[in-house]
Amino acid sequence: MKRFLFVIDMQNDFIDGSLGTAEAEAIVPAVTEKIRNFDGDRIIATLDTHFPGTYANTLEGKKLPVPHCFVNSQGHRVNVKVREALEASGKCEAVPKYTFGSLDAVNMLRNQLAEDKQEELEFEFIGLCTDICVVSNALLMRAAFPNSVIKVDAACCAGVTPALHRAALETMKSCQIDVINDAQAEGSGASDCNAAQPGAEAHAYVFDAEAQRDAAVNWIREWFEKNGPESPAVIGISGGKDSTVVAALCARALGPERVVGVMMPNGVQPDIGDSEKAIGALGIKGYRVNINKAVNGVLEEINDIDTFKNEPKLTVSAQTLNNLPPRIRMTTLYAVSQSLGGRVANNCNLSETMIGWETKWGDAVGDFSPLARLTASEVVKIGLTMPEIPRELVVKAPSDGLCGRTDEDAFGFSYEQLDRYLRTGNTDADVKAKIDAKIKGSAFKRAPIEAYESGIPRLA
Repeated sequence: MKRFLFVIDMQNDFIDGSLGTAEAEAIVPAVTEKIRNFDGDRIIATLDTHFPGTYANTLEGKKLPVPHCFVNSQGHRVNVKVREALEASGKCEAVPKYTFGSLDAVNMLRNQLAEDKQEELEFEFIGLCTDICVVSNALLMRAAFPNSVIKVDAACCAGVTPALHRAALETMKSCQIDVINDAQAEGSGASDCNAAQPGAEAHAYVFDAEAQRDAAVNWIREWFEKNGPESPAVIGISGGKDSTVVAALCARALGPERVVGVMMPNGVQPDIGDSEKAIGALGIKGYRVNINKAVNGVLEEINDIDTFKNEPKLTVSAQTLNNLPPRIRMTTLYAVSQSLGGRVANNCNLSETMIGWETKWGDAVGDFSPLARLTASEVVKIGLTMPEIPRELVVKAPSDGLCGRTDEDAFGFSYEQLDRYLRTGNTDADVKAKIDAKIKGSAFKRAPIEAYESGIPRLA
């Protein structure tokens, strides 16, 4: 028997990008394990493929107006762990596809197997999304090879929603496709991600982006009723997902006329246009304050510092250079806010806070914090439910806008890996060690200021 494994569309946009879901993120370890353990003849990995200039004019683009899997984009690439497993197999062939089912893959196999009419064939399908591309390709293969064995591993598939995943599995069963490992996926649409980590405790995780969005809007509205009924929300706008989503939430809660976006480049900021785009799209007020002179002024004064008793001159450290601009940004933000009688938003998300990817007394402070209990991936999902936000701002690679690196470049693992660990307790062992070290090393940033206890009674 010749055996083939189809890995359907395990691309970033379907996992943690513009169309990502928690269920898709959860199957990555099981998919990787399946690929590494596959001992059949061939692996065929399909790549959903679209083009920026034509997608909006296609039927799919009109029905699903969310840019995704554009050629040469980060979202078009296969998830890094899945890609590593595919490359290690030595038997993988990538096939781009331009709609749900791949006739190219079917015709390729029909031509290659034309002389093997007596050979028994088995095709197994895993990947994304169960209810669209997995079912489309499995049914195409059923039509092309009516006497073959066709399997779908439910534990290595996820749907647009758990309910649609479930419905697609039942449809495939009715078409004489064998659905295996169905008990693992029952009711969740995803694998037991602990399968890749024996002994780990399972933790159910479902994220309702629309419900969390609406709850955050109500929370902001109630907070301002108690802490500034007439005050505007003042937000440092970087042009990335966090500040843009915070501004959009505030605009929904308070009205755009009560939201102020402040752009604070340090000299020349290459992506300042994204900040302007966010302010324009949301219809909020906008100010630009360049912090470069303030930053350079402090550094120059330190370099020319006066000493007493012949102390050695100070040498400005790399940490100082990295953290001074965020602190001056926050000082600037409070200066603008107090001039307007406003309240300052903290834009940090849970992922950043837990690994210390924030500057104490810089971007880590504020008067109210809409995203503090949401992971970076969850912020993206909320942003994608808000049509007033330009999609490219929600899915752009996060960076601090100061040092020229993306966040993931700086801390050595992906937000997908970090967020899965925070919500499920599961990730690869080497990544877990890195994350744990950062959580432990940054604990002092999350702790309140410790105070000496005098023991003297306080009566008021």
